[in-house]
Amino acid sequence: MDLLVISWFFKYAYILFDHTVRGFDEPPTLDIEMVNPVSEQRPLGQVAILGLIYLAVRQVQTHLGFPAAVTLAGVCLFFLPASVAVLGLESNILKAAYPVAWFRLVHGLGLLYGAVLLVIFGYLLGLWFLWKLELWMPVEIAISMFAFLSVFSFLGGALYERRDELGIETWVSPERTEALKNKEDLRQNENLVHDAYGLMRANSHVKSWQVLADWLKSRGDAPEDYRWLCERTASWDDPRYVTRLTEELAARLLTLKRSGEALDVVAQRLNLDPGFRPKSAADTLAIAQLAARGGGLPRVARVLLSDFAARFAGDPRVPAAEALAHHLG
Repeated sequence: MDLLVISWFFKYAYILFDHTVRGFDEPPTLDIEMVNPVSEQRPLGQVAILGLIYLAVRQVQTHLGFPAAVTLAGVCLFFLPASVAVLGLESNILKAAYPVAWFRLVHGLGLLYGAVLLVIFGYLLGLWFLWKLELWMPVEIAISMFAFLSVFSFLGGALYERRDELGIETWVSPERTEALKNKEDLRQNENLVHDAYGLMRANSHVKSWQVLADWLKSRGDAPEDYRWLCERTASWDDPRYVTRLTEELAARLLTLKRSGEALDVVAQRLNLDPGFRPKSAADTLAIAQLAARGGGLPRVARVLLSDFAARFAGDPRVPAAEALAHHLG
């Protein structure tokens, strides 16, 4: 029974390591499978590695003397957490016993490996003082188990923090969570555009535009969303959608004082559709003035001003537009 409990404990330590290094916040749940002696072989593998280290130290002591044996033992103790980490990650005893793999892991962790060693030393020092107090045995055992599991958790956390440098694939991480969220958002957005396209094909233009407008409003009328919709609607059979979206995008950029981007949007649309114009007199004149004076696009300004008076007859901005057109020649 004692052997089963010890086996369970060390198996749980490695499973806790797995959960931590893969990015899970919660510790793993105890499972009856952990009692199965053949379900998890890493603890036995680590015992085998410790046995090999012991034999190597004895052989060095026999042939090279006590100082050399102590040196080898110190080096092996220094790299022991690295061996545990390699075995935990790879589940391969040969890799876990390979010194080159230890060096690579220590190099990948950098200063965090020193932090791991400090945590282990701190726990050992604390446990030594605890044993000196000669507390009730179950309390000492419980605290020792907690310290052991904490070391495994801290080691897994250190590997998680350096996951990019070590090439560790996580199951949960901020980047992965964000990527999954973005993927789901994209799927939902594509479905929405598909629904709007179906309404357009059914000549339900009011409903189709309302779907797009509601989506934009729900996301704060972000210019990036307008750009995305412009890309999606550019190939639609009815060009009025991409035209209106571009009009709205240019107006939104001007409202946000992003005039240079508004000019770029209008210029790009004019290259595809020479008949395109901003929707209001204020937007048209503002972009024309920017194109003529600071944007370096006098051709765009001339196009926008060519029919300004006809489009906005009676608007108080017509004289300013005519003056600018006359200046451009």
